[in-house]
Amino acid sequence: MKLVFYSGPGDCVTKIIRLVTHGPYSHVELQFANGCRFFASGHGEYTGSHVVCDHRIYGKWWDEIEIPATRKQERDALRFAFTLVGFPFGWHGLLSFLSPCIDRRREAKYCSSIILDLLQKKMHLFPGHELKISPNGLYKLCLKEEKNQRDTEIENSIA
Repeated sequence: MKLVFYSGPGDCVTKIIRLVTHGPYSHVELQFANGCRFFASGHGEYTGSHVVCDHRIYGKWWDEIEIPATRKQERDALRFAFTLVGFPFGWHGLLSFLSPCIDRRREAKYCSSIILDLLQKKMHLFPGHELKISPNGLYKLCLKEEKNQRDTEIENSIA
């Protein structure tokens, strides 16, 4: 299971997302080992939240972060993803990045927030972290978690 982050060309919304969230990424998807992928999109063929089983091969504009998971964890996460299919894309949540007075803990249905919600509820990752997160914020959060795991492994090997 892996997260894939998009940094390639895009429209004005893509550019605004990158500008406001201070990073190269404008979209994130969760790809399962079986080739299915879970995402939410505000435009294009797949508007809203979807699970698509197309064994997509991601190209040079995508960066990947592996999410360690047992088969059971991954199966449970995919089942949960199917319960989220059909939610409309959360433009309100996405636009609320511009307004700090809007609650950051409420559930939102745009790409990075819906994936973080799944990771929290089914993978027990990033407990308590605000769901109002950008693709760039999620990428940084994953890198921080990877570093913490490596540090823990080093400490355990020394002890």
